[in-house]
Amino acid sequence: MKRIILLLTIIFALGACSDEEKEAELDNRISELETQLDECKNGSDKLLAKVKIAFEEENFEEVKTIYSDFQNRHPESPEFKEAESINDQVTEIEEKRKKEAERIAEEKRKEAERIAAKEKADKLKALNKLRKNYDDVSGITWYKQPYFTHYTNTNLTSIYMGENGTNRWLRLQMTYKGDDWIFFERAYLSYDGNTKEIVFNKYDDKETDHSGGGVWEWIDLTVTKDVEMFLREFAESNSAKMRLTGKYTKTRTLTYNERRGILDVLNGYDAIEQGIK
Repeated sequence: MKRIILLLTIIFALGACSDEEKEAELDNRISELETQLDECKNGSDKLLAKVKIAFEEENFEEVKTIYSDFQNRHPESPEFKEAESINDQVTEIEEKRKKEAERIAEEKRKEAERIAAKEKADKLKALNKLRKNYDDVSGITWYKQPYFTHYTNTNLTSIYMGENGTNRWLRLQMTYKGDDWIFFERAYLSYDGNTKEIVFNKYDDKETDHSGGGVWEWIDLTVTKDVEMFLREFAESNSAKMRLTGKYTKTRTLTYNERRGILDVLNGYDAIEQGIK
């Protein structure tokens, strides 16, 4: 509004002049007015105030931008010296933060290396604990956990691994022994409220037998990737359970050795997969 009033005043004052004179004088007055407006907005005191506000708000990029403008406009002003001091503080703070970030990143890198080295050692240790049996006819080396022998006429769950030099795979055994058949057609593993159905073909994967008044039913099948990932959490849980269900149902909580055996085989499997020997 003030600018409009000033322009109108200039126009009326130049009413008696020639058109060319009026235009030249008007341009000069407008230029003077714009200079005054710019000084009002970007005077040394105003720029210093902006620098201080940006610094207090830790908007350091804004501090540097305003300082650069300050340096072009008022490099000889007393206020510029104070702005320069603030800009130097920003540089110092950013340098300290950069060094701290680099220190933290280095610590994280070392910690990651330490964890990776420990995991590698743990996997190698687990692999070395496994019982190995080489079948020279098939060319397969079988790896089983060392804590118990998983016979088919037992109530147990375990995994074991096969390797033929080119491929490696995991297999899962779930077995039932009792006085009466349960005729199970479905199998489940469960921990902490998480349940995974173990899908199997009852004609190809399930076997049954009986002797001396006892009966047993079991499955022995290749572990799929999703079951493998489930087993990694499952074996860590104190509430790990197996359930076989059909006409009747058998549910039991896995022992510590069963869970530890699953972890050892999984770690041994990882060791071979990653070439840790």
